Amino acid sequence: MSLVARRYAKALFELARETGDVEVPGRELATVAGGLEDPGVAGMLERIALDGEARRTLASQVSAALGLSKLLTNFLAVLAANNRLRELGAIERAYQRLEDEALGRVRARVRSARPLTDESRRRINEVFEHRTGKRVIADASVDPELLGGVVVEVAGRVFDGSLRTRLERLERSLAG
Repeated sequence: MSLVARRYAKALFELARETGDVEVPGRELATVAGGLEDPGVAGMLERIALDGEARRTLASQVSAALGLSKLLTNFLAVLAANNRLRELGAIERAYQRLEDEALGRVRARVRSARPLTDESRRRINEVFEHRTGKRVIADASVDPELLGGVVVEVAGRVFDGSLRTRLERLERSLAG
């Protein structure tokens, strides 16, 4: 992640904190960034050269169409004026980290061989909330190559409880 993205994210976060709500700008930023990361939109932005006025107009139209707060509308205008709209995805990710840290949350990526039941999700969250001391927000996906079990990536660590890994360990130990 670029230093520029982190600086913009920190500036937005500090302004949001002053208003007393860091979550609304975070949600709005995620919505806008998600739309601009769409392959068709991103490709269009890469192919065309927008001058400053066109970028500001685009930011204003996006803000109006999505009914964004004044804070995020102004933030997008600054990004447009400084030709940084392409950084929006990285800014959103940096903002999310700041928001999670401030609110005592941690993100987890959970991969399983089959879709998780509600009970499995609850138990995984419970275990990792106990381990990290933070509220866990888990993003679950299915990876049939695991054969069984789960792999959880949280706070920069990987906890691999997959059947595939267990079988590989067993094979290595038997091979000597």
